Amino acid sequence: MMSFPLKSGKISFLALCLSIVSVLSFSGCSSYSVKRVSLDTEGGVTSRWTDNDARLTAKTLIRKALRENWLANFKAKHGRRPVVELGQIINRSDQHINTRLFLNHFQDQLLESGKVHFVTANAAHRGEASSERAYQMSHARSSTIHGPDQQTGADYLLTGSINSYVARRGGKTVRMYETHLKAIDLTSNEIVWASEYRVKKIAHQSSMGF
Repeated sequence: MMSFPLKSGKISFLALCLSIVSVLSFSGCSSYSVKRVSLDTEGGVTSRWTDNDARLTAKTLIRKALRENWLANFKAKHGRRPVVELGQIINRSDQHINTRLFLNHFQDQLLESGKVHFVTANAAHRGEASSERAYQMSHARSSTIHGPDQQTGADYLLTGSINSYVARRGGKTVRMYETHLKAIDLTSNEIVWASEYRVKKIAHQSSMGF
């Protein structure tokens, strides 16, 4: 059978048409867009821990803690608000979590409540404060110096941990985050309050369709 060669112009036109069809087909398979939303909006597109989860967990646990009897009992006995120090939140989950950012949310909730005095347990903050006091000892007027023995000691230490549990089936991932928080009396070492808060997230993996 005889074959006839196609002209180069026809070949180029055919290649161009095939390229356009390929691009249009790929565009129909996936799309990408970005929009700005409120900080209170839950994205719902990931089963991973988010900043919104951290804020909601801190808000819920601190509100629960400040409603319990340990706070009222202390005020009745001592006639003042307790001094609270925020310790570590240990990450025992299966992913990286910025625990410093998480602690900041707990700190914000404690300060906004107005029900406790708050002192820092952050080593960097303590180091900066110590450096400032040392500077004052050498350079500030004696009447304005804050000496090293004038710091406020904490009555209670808040500390806790975060764990995660994962289940996968088909295209669905269910991830549970469980945060535990407890208040420790620094005089007696007694745990005066403890609670937990769970965040459950479900993510679906869908295949691309044309």
